[in-house]
Amino acid sequence: MNQSNTRNISKNVFIICFVLFLFLTSCFDRKENFEAGWGDQPYEIAIPLINSDISVSRLTSASKIKTALVVAPDGRLSVIYNNDNVLSKNVTAIFPPFPGIFPYELKDSISTVKLPVSASQLVKKAIFKNTKIGFFFETNTASDIKITMRIPELSKNGVIFEREFAIKNSGNLPLRLQTEMISLDGWTYASNNNTLTFRYQAIATNGTRLVLDKALMNYDLLNFSYIEGYLGYYSFPFEGSIIKIGLFDQWKSGGFDFTDPKLSISGENTFGVPVKSRINKLDLKLINGSVISLQSPFIASGIDYNYPPISEPGGLRTTRFEFNKSNSNIRDIFNEKTTEISYDLNALVNPLQDTTIKGHVTGDSYFTVKVAVEVPLSGSVNQVVITDTVDINLQDFDRVQSAEFKTIVTNDFPADVRVQAVFVDEKNTILDQLFNNTGLLLSAATLAPNGIALPGQEKTEFITMDENRFEKIKKSKKVIITGTINTTGSDIKKALWIYDHYSVHLKAGVKLKLK
Repeated sequence: MNQSNTRNISKNVFIICFVLFLFLTSCFDRKENFEAGWGDQPYEIAIPLINSDISVSRLTSASKIKTALVVAPDGRLSVIYNNDNVLSKNVTAIFPPFPGIFPYELKDSISTVKLPVSASQLVKKAIFKNTKIGFFFETNTASDIKITMRIPELSKNGVIFEREFAIKNSGNLPLRLQTEMISLDGWTYASNNNTLTFRYQAIATNGTRLVLDKALMNYDLLNFSYIEGYLGYYSFPFEGSIIKIGLFDQWKSGGFDFTDPKLSISGENTFGVPVKSRINKLDLKLINGSVISLQSPFIASGIDYNYPPISEPGGLRTTRFEFNKSNSNIRDIFNEKTTEISYDLNALVNPLQDTTIKGHVTGDSYFTVKVAVEVPLSGSVNQVVITDTVDINLQDFDRVQSAEFKTIVTNDFPADVRVQAVFVDEKNTILDQLFNNTGLLLSAATLAPNGIALPGQEKTEFITMDENRFEKIKKSKKVIITGTINTTGSDIKKALWIYDHYSVHLKAGVKLKLK
């Protein structure tokens, strides 16, 4: 044998040994497909197939539903399902800016004009913002005329609103004057009857007091930075909203008992006025299609929101109310595998319609109502099945004499887990399974005295397949991995917390012997 052939054989042997070493030591973190043509002598190649990590975060994200996985400082997990449909109302919902479309006629030297607010509202105090006011005067008196306009309900820094205007006698009757627009920004309105009084004094050159033939008032936009008084009664609908619950999308069978699922209604309120959520409907739809209504005394009474006192204009108050196992039947319903929660509620402003309540709002006031579902992952499970699916491709390998699968599995959960991996074709027809009988049993991870499970021990298995069996699974397109979880002591409903680092990890590779 010449030196060149010797080098080639040595090189081939080195490659084979190196690949086998990778398989046996790491069970492969990356996929490599090998095609070799080394003559008619049998040779072996190693292929990574599966790297599956079944964790709570992966199960919750698999549902593709708006989900938040909340990790407490100690690592305990809770799953929160939110709804994007948040009811939000600002001050314009009850006091919209009112455009001045038509001028108001001042029929006498003393005239009153009502504020364009709802009949149920009583504005006792308000501060104007982005509002301008103007006047038009007309007279058939041929004289210079001095006009003083006074609005007693308006003041600024303790001074009543007063402006002077002059009409010059041009000799052409009637004499007219359109004033410039006057800013009312920062001027304070105070009254008990929703009116503004316009008092003008028109005096001719000879000292005679006149009643003008025409006097008009107009404004561009009536708007306020602060309003105080009885703000009226309003009911804002929040209808047809649904929260999808994806927690059970991967749970195929079995029973479970979460100890304290919750449905929360929360809100922010900068309105200085009572706001209440009135619940018209709150239903939970189960995985079998049935619908059960939530029962609680608070369904009928509604939920009151905190609001800032009149001494804190623009202040913020938050409220969070939750339906839980102590005030409703949510635990019993939820543990029947709830898939969605639908609700219909109204937000009521001044729900008692008590006109003696003095409320207040600013130009930036708002309130929000938000509904969410929170599931602290504490409870027990009994023979619950979860799944994961991995794509594979073995069709490129021909002339396989035998195959040896190597699996490395760890279980960090404080619960027994039985793992099975099933090979299926493109139609999800089962071709074979990796582990014998009902699967590989992994004992629960050991619980430390602090109630947190220690890292699970690795369990390694070798499964050998002959040529005929491997030829059958060559048609596989996917491997469906199932984990059947049974809480330690589940027959006595032992509740355990799930922490963020818990997972069942399965690595698998195959060593092929080819002709």
